Amino acid sequence: MIGRIRVCLDAIAHNARALRDLVAPANAAFVVKSNAYGHGIAQIAKTVEPFAQRLCVYSIEEAAALRDAGITRPIFVMGPVQSVDLEEAIGRKAEIALWDTRSWLRAVAQAARKRNTRMPVHVKINTGTTRLGLEPRDAPDAIEDYARLPEIEIAGIFSHLAAAEELDSPFTLGQLETFNRAVQAVDHALQSKGVRPIRHIAASAAAMLWPQTRLDMVRIGIALYGLWPSPQTRVAMNGAKFDLQPALSMHSTLAAVRDVEAGTPIGYGGSYHAPKRTRIGVVPLGYADGIPRLLSNRGAFLVGGARCPIVGRVCMNMTMIDLAQAPGAKPGDEVVLLGRQGEALVSADDWGEWAETINYEIVTRLPAELPRVYDPLSR
Repeated sequence: MIGRIRVCLDAIAHNARALRDLVAPANAAFVVKSNAYGHGIAQIAKTVEPFAQRLCVYSIEEAAALRDAGITRPIFVMGPVQSVDLEEAIGRKAEIALWDTRSWLRAVAQAARKRNTRMPVHVKINTGTTRLGLEPRDAPDAIEDYARLPEIEIAGIFSHLAAAEELDSPFTLGQLETFNRAVQAVDHALQSKGVRPIRHIAASAAAMLWPQTRLDMVRIGIALYGLWPSPQTRVAMNGAKFDLQPALSMHSTLAAVRDVEAGTPIGYGGSYHAPKRTRIGVVPLGYADGIPRLLSNRGAFLVGGARCPIVGRVCMNMTMIDLAQAPGAKPGDEVVLLGRQGEALVSADDWGEWAETINYEIVTRLPAELPRVYDPLSR
C-alpha cells in the first residue's frame, strides 16, 4: 500500500445533522463539488442526502455522477453550463445558475422548449464577490423578464458572500442589504405570477457567524467535512459548544529507513543537511499525491504516535522525514500524513499553515486517483 485516504462517514453524518439543526428553520443544502472537497462525491452525497434539502455541485458532470449514484434530491449546478450540455441538465433533472439576458438565456429557453419542459434556474446576483451574477441595478428587470418566459422556472435567487469569515464585517452586512434590496424590488411582480423562489446567500461561515444571512436556505460546504472556514468561526462556535468532526485522514507506510551521518544532504538541491547522525524515513508519496511542496523542511507526518519533521524537499512521489521521535520505526510501519495517530495530530489546518494556504485547498487537491476507504455508518 503506497497511500490511501480514509473517510469516516459517521463524522460526515454527525456534521450534516448538526449543521442542519443549526440553520433551521432555513433549509440545508450541502456542497459536494470538487469531489466533495476531496472526500469522494458519491459516498458523501449518499451519506448526507437524508439531511439535505438540496445538493450543490459546480458542473453538469458532477450532477450526472450524483444521478448515476442514485441521488434523488434536487441538484443545483452552481457553475457555468455550456449550451451543448443544457439538454443533459434537463435530462438529469438538475437546476442551473442563470445570470445572462442574451444568447445563453435564449439557449436555455430553446433547450427547455425542445424537451417540452421548464428549466429550473437559480438567478445569481453579484453583490460584491465580483465573479458571476447580474448587477444589482439590473437584476429586478432581468428577473421579471425571466418570469415571463414559459420555459423558465425561477427556483431560487442567490448570491455569495466575500468576507463572511470575519467576526466584524460591514462588507458582509452591505452585501446582504444589496441582495435583499434587489429581491424586494421584484418580489411583488413574482408573487403576482405565483413565483416564490428560495433566497440563499450564506455558506458555512455566514451560517455560523451571521444568522441573519441564512434566509431560506444555506449552502454548507467546508463545515460538512469537519473543517472550519476560519479560526474566527471555530472560536465563536466552540464558545457556543458547537463542534465539528474532521472526516478525512491520509495514510501510507515507510518505504525505506536509513541512517545517515552528520552533514549528509537530503533530497533535491541538498536543501537539508543532517545536523548529526540521523535516521531518515522515506514516505512513498509526494507533491503528485497532494502534498504541497511548501511543506519541504517545515511540515511533519506521524510515525509511532510522534510528529516526525519533513526534511529536504518534497519530491514528486516521495517525501523524507526525520525519525528521531520514532527510533524504532522500520519499513512497512504506518505513516499518518493527515489525521490522528495515538494522541498526535496533523490536520489540514497544519498543512495549510505550512503551505501558506487554507484547509479548503489542502483537501480538494488530494488526487481522485488515491484510493478512498470509507468507514461505514454506525447503525
